[in-house]
Amino acid sequence: MIFNKLRLILIVLFISSSSLVAQNILVDETFDDLNLPDGWSQQTLSSDGGWLNGENTGLQSDWWDIEPHGNFIATNDDECDCNKSEDFLILPALNLDGIGGLIMSFASYYSGESYQGDTESATIEFSLDDGATWSVLESVEGNGNSDYTVWENVSINLSSLSGNPNVLIAFRYNDNGGWMFGWGIDDVQVYEPQGLDAELTSLSMPSNAAMNSILSVEGTITNVGADLIESLDVTWIYDTQEYAQTFSIILYTGESFTFTHQDNFTPTSVGNFNIEVVVSNINEVSDDNASNNSLSANIMVVEYGELLGENYNREYIYYHPLDAPENCPLVFVCHGYSGSAEGIMNYSEFNSIADEYGFAVCYPQGIEDSYGYTFFNVGYEFQNNETVDDVAFLEELTDLFVETNSINPDNVFCTGMSNGGDLCYLLACEASETFAGVAPIAGMIMQDIMDECSPSHSVGILEVHGTEDNVTYFDGDPQNLDDWGAYPSIPATIDFFTELYGIELLSSGTFPDIAPNDGSDVSFDKYGLEDACAEVWLYTVNGGGHDWPGSFGNMDINSSLEAWLFFSELCSEPLAVDPIPSNNSRGELIKVVDVLGRTVDPSTKNTTLFYIYSGGLVEKVIVSE
Repeated sequence: MIFNKLRLILIVLFISSSSLVAQNILVDETFDDLNLPDGWSQQTLSSDGGWLNGENTGLQSDWWDIEPHGNFIATNDDECDCNKSEDFLILPALNLDGIGGLIMSFASYYSGESYQGDTESATIEFSLDDGATWSVLESVEGNGNSDYTVWENVSINLSSLSGNPNVLIAFRYNDNGGWMFGWGIDDVQVYEPQGLDAELTSLSMPSNAAMNSILSVEGTITNVGADLIESLDVTWIYDTQEYAQTFSIILYTGESFTFTHQDNFTPTSVGNFNIEVVVSNINEVSDDNASNNSLSANIMVVEYGELLGENYNREYIYYHPLDAPENCPLVFVCHGYSGSAEGIMNYSEFNSIADEYGFAVCYPQGIEDSYGYTFFNVGYEFQNNETVDDVAFLEELTDLFVETNSINPDNVFCTGMSNGGDLCYLLACEASETFAGVAPIAGMIMQDIMDECSPSHSVGILEVHGTEDNVTYFDGDPQNLDDWGAYPSIPATIDFFTELYGIELLSSGTFPDIAPNDGSDVSFDKYGLEDACAEVWLYTVNGGGHDWPGSFGNMDINSSLEAWLFFSELCSEPLAVDPIPSNNSRGELIKVVDVLGRTVDPSTKNTTLFYIYSGGLVEKVIVSE
């Protein structure tokens, strides 16, 4: 499903405290226990138990990632693909006789997405006959895209149910017969509102935005107190800039007001911008409860660029953290076949890692092949008529960023998914003077590329690959049965580069199985030599598929983070070999070295040697048995 989710939804992460001051609280549940809370119940037609308690790692699935929120409760249709048309999570029965105004607030993780013609729905429903019949009180709106879903505060006015002595209230999830995602619930409170209390319930701003775009500051304010709200100020703050606006409104208990601030935010550079929004001066006095008056939005601002050539226009997305150091590293992240730069930027979350570690990221966009699918040209059998040079494309982008964006040319790396991973191997063989390291995720090397592979530098390689990958086989396809072209197995690929670099196995092991429900675990083999630059690592995802671990599939490791940590350990100046002089004047043989610069016996078999002559010639020789 993830590859169909390309629409950017204007929803943003927020930070909030939902503590209530001097309220009569009827229900207060945080789902810290792994069992259904006392007095709570559920009705379900599903085969997986319906609503389940836990943390995000145990409740999410391949295509439905859930942001961390401590312990919470959720129903997951993506995991079971079963009948979740009637998943009711029911609160304890409430006696509302003699109670006036009433509000329910909760944290909600829900997208409301459509897939293959079906659309999931989430509703708040009530029953006055012990659950025999249910009526919809209010629908919960999602953002329409699970890739951009975040936890949001929701407030529901229950005042229409006041006076009834036996009321059941339920969260109902309905997959409407489709294979959908799910709904997460946390921090449920039902309370009688007291005093003057304006809650900044949510912000609606983009999580990603283009540099120089004009962004509206929008959000929702809810009256969660008992007093009528007639005016309030909304102020948004960035750095030292503050912009305030007064709104005159009529907002009764439980009602919400959606605002658009008169002052827009226009980011003029790339980076991560934090916008704080504050509600104040309620009815020209202080709010009785200031803890729910502010939220913060983090906006990743990127450059959507074009590289213009004589016969082509190539697109890319570029991200550079605001506080990245001078001469920072650069990581290219390449999408898979039929994918997009936007898509892999979102699911790899490399921008967040770049913020933490201080490097720039570029997401190149592949062009369309004759079938209309985006790709990077590595010479697939069915694309033998394609002539685009993607190695040159990335080299030109590197030159551009080195010249204009303070990039260290000795610290340029590339990772990619599937087809983007295949490109990594091509770069290791044909652009080793530019790329210090590559990290193919579910990638492979075409046999004809391996046969011609003669790098001038020892490029570090980290391969992450599932043993059950049904697209790029772990065991390879040497006979080209799938028409991609012949390619060796992943172990044979690792053997090729370890022999080429003359390195040996240094360590093996297994990562902790922190997500036992993902059906896989990860083992590693790390090759190199002490005090040498060349490194080749293999992370084998045992039982894993054609996935980007950490985003979908295996959740024991974060492939994006592992790729960066691997790059950061590589030598910044790999071994280089000078080009052969055009006059081919050898002179006297001075010495013979291997790819790591070590002096070796000229008769060494089955490895790459470099003969260095007094006339300046460096000659590459491979001596076979």
